Amino acid sequence: MSLSTFRRNSHMAISVSLALFMVHGNQVGIGIAGVQRFIYDRVQQDAWIAVIIAGIMTHIAAWFMLKILAKFKDMDLYDIHQRVFGKWPARVLNFIFIVYIMGSALTILRGYIEIIQSWMFPEVPSWILNASLLCLTIYGVTGGIRVLAGISFFSVGLTLWQLLLMVYPMQYADFHLLQPVFHHDIGQLMDGARKMSFSTIGFEIILFIYPFVKEKKILPRYVHGGLFMTTCLYVVVMLVTLLYFQGEQLQHLIWATFMMMKIVEFPFLERFEFVSISLWMLVMLDNLLMDLWIAMRGVHHISGVKERMALFGIVGVMFFASNFLETRQSINLITDIFGGVGFYIIFIYPIVLYVVIRLFRKGAVRT
Repeated sequence: MSLSTFRRNSHMAISVSLALFMVHGNQVGIGIAGVQRFIYDRVQQDAWIAVIIAGIMTHIAAWFMLKILAKFKDMDLYDIHQRVFGKWPARVLNFIFIVYIMGSALTILRGYIEIIQSWMFPEVPSWILNASLLCLTIYGVTGGIRVLAGISFFSVGLTLWQLLLMVYPMQYADFHLLQPVFHHDIGQLMDGARKMSFSTIGFEIILFIYPFVKEKKILPRYVHGGLFMTTCLYVVVMLVTLLYFQGEQLQHLIWATFMMMKIVEFPFLERFEFVSISLWMLVMLDNLLMDLWIAMRGVHHISGVKERMALFGIVGVMFFASNFLETRQSINLITDIFGGVGFYIIFIYPIVLYVVIRLFRKGAVRT
């Protein structure tokens, strides 16, 4: 079945409202568990301001992405590259995106496994957890885009539900810890926002789900709605973290969010953080499924390999690569590499591509 026929099949289309959940769900993942200390290292008590700036940056980048998509009819980024640059340059660009997406998925997978081993099952070998989670991704990705959209819907519900638990650490909030406000200059705040960028990326999925979305004309309002939800979530988590922990404590906490969950207690449940980590698997799985689905379609696009075979190959690479990342230093290294690359791919490249399309390749665009 040709790609155009595949796209026209109505049973593969998703409601435009689900784009809100897919954008928000794909942004919130492992990063929210411990991103606070990285931003605090840059701008201390002004970290919440850096989060707001990072949120604004996501809206700007998404605006350019949506403008690019609107110029083409039912095309994703892989097709747009081929239309604008030609066959071989497009393959190079698409390959770069595939490597980046796979690297992003690898950091998510390995980060969650580290959390499980540190908090719950320290004796379980990494390869068993790797194999278990990757088998789930194979099952989910082969279900198609509508299954992925449904998982995003439920993962957002879990995220917002756990946000309500922030009222527990707020009982011990010290508002003096936020002073002085605006103590850092704009350059330092931008540096903090750049450090935040790896935790806010994920909204680039709109470049790949666009052909499957119904009512594309109203897609921007749902995309920006999802981005706004994510920004609000991160601002709340960052503010609560700053109000709860002393700066010296925060600088040494790897997973500040889960540390705050330790004070949550119910009469029938004492270690709530175990429940939170377990439920967070669905949030992580949402990220992992979308990334592997995008990478699978990319490999199919540039090589012609059947999507199912491409998925098996990608999962195999992920399994072996993840087993090599056994130390905190190696995990930090891979996260820093793909976080830095992601900033330019997600926030800078869409602007460059938009300018190229507007100025030099007007003949390649369907108006």
